[in-house]
Formats: sequence, structure tokens, C-alpha cells
Amino acid sequence: MAVPILYAVSVLLLGRAAWTSLRYYRSLEEGHDQTAGKWLSAALLSQGVLIAVQWIQTGYPPLLTLSGILLVITFSLGAVLWMGRLKSTVPLLTSLFLPLVFFLALMGFAVQFRDSVFPNPSLMTIWMAFHIFSIFLGFACFTLGFGVGLAFWIQEGQLKRHQIKAWSFRLPPLELLDRLTVFFIGWGFLFWGTGLVLGVYQAFLVWHQLPLGDPKILGAFLVLLIYAGFFLARWGFKIRGRKTMVLVMLGYFLALFTFVGVQVFLQTQHLFWKAIP
Repeated sequence: MAVPILYAVSVLLLGRAAWTSLRYYRSLEEGHDQTAGKWLSAALLSQGVLIAVQWIQTGYPPLLTLSGILLVITFSLGAVLWMGRLKSTVPLLTSLFLPLVFFLALMGFAVQFRDSVFPNPSLMTIWMAFHIFSIFLGFACFTLGFGVGLAFWIQEGQLKRHQIKAWSFRLPPLELLDRLTVFFIGWGFLFWGTGLVLGVYQAFLVWHQLPLGDPKILGAFLVLLIYAGFFLARWGFKIRGRKTMVLVMLGYFLALFTFVGVQVFLQTQHLFWKAIP
């Protein structure tokens, strides 16, 4: 009974944070953004407690059910958003992403009552848990990097065409957007790469090989390759601006398809969950 209550509390805290952040978007008063940050911190604390309680109760990390996976995804997005606020406070970023985090948390709470299960709980070793956590954190970083990169793309395009819209004045300066994109993609690259290393280790334990022909595994490595190209273009060839943002967007769409689309549309032996009949 404690788990649904804790889950509900975390969702309510995230809802409060999202509502307060949207109040900032309408009023541009910094007090609303600071309050949203405090609600986000409280929500992350409650989600951390919830993850620990579920882990202790079941003996497994909360990655065996769809609701648990959504919990970890929302926790990852919130944590990365919190990291971004420490790096540089960009209230608009909080305003845009907190509603998404709240919506995913609400979905996770709702699907508890008709959940899905991990295909083989015996495979959920500590290394598998760290593999999935790392991949989720990497995906969360790529999501925020995509959002910031898209804002950079739009704002730079308006400046070049001398067609600046009134709402774009609420966006941060191009230089800050550029630095935040590198920040999020850099951390995403680290988490995603760590997750792949742990995944390779687990694959050899379970399958005694690495099936690179599997679309989910192949896609995961291609994502890392695209983002490596992003850093090579910036630091090796000194290419900046919209040209490198193309790689950010391409990498994210491939990560999104690898994360969700492959499981829905293609055949893969790398499953996160299966539906309960």
C-alpha cells in the first residue's frame, strides 16, 4: 500500500512543480521559477525514496514493470533537468520540460493498475540494473540536449532571416543555448556509453556473443557514433551553429526510435517488457 501512496505523492509534487513553472512562463517572475525548482527537488527526493522502497520490497530495482520503468525515466529527466539548473539557471527550460516530466509520471502512476512485466526477472542482475539506469539517464540528457538545440536552431534561424518573433525574446542567448547543448549531450554521451559497456558485458554473459544485427543494439551504437560526430565537428573541425545541431537532432530521433520504435515496429530479442495477457 505504501508504494501507490508514495507514487501519488511524487506525482503531486511534480504536478505542483509543473504548474509553478508554467506560471513563470506567463509572468516571467523569477520567484515562480525558484519555487518550481524547490518543488522539483522535493519530487526527486520522493521519487528516490519510492525507488529505494520498491527495490527493498521486491529485491529488484523498479525496472520489472512498465510503471517502474516510467518512474525511472521521469526520475532521470527530472535529475538531468536539476543538473542543468545547477549548470546555468534557464527558467524557460524548466517551464518547457517540467510539464512533460509530470505527464510521464502521471502515465506511470496510471499504468500501475494494468501493468506490464519484464520478460525474464532472473536476468535483472545488479549490472543489468546499472545498464538500464545509465541508458535512461543518457536518454534523458539527449532529450534535454535536443530541446535546447532546437531552441538554438529556431533562434539562430530567426536572427539570420532578421525575422525575430516576440516570443523568442524569452529564449536564452545563443551562446548559453550552445553551451547547454554541449553540457547535456556530453553527459548523455557518458551515461549512454557506460550503459552500452555494461550492456555488452551482460550480452556476453547471457548470449555469449554481441548480436550487432539486432536493430536495438545496432541503433544504440549508431546513436553514440552520431554524437561522437557532433563533438568531432565542434572540436576537431571547429564547426558550430545549425550544422552541428543537425547531428544533435538526428542523434536524438535515432535514440528515440531505438528506445521505443524498435520495440514496437521491429523484431528484437532485446526487450524491456512484455504485455500481460
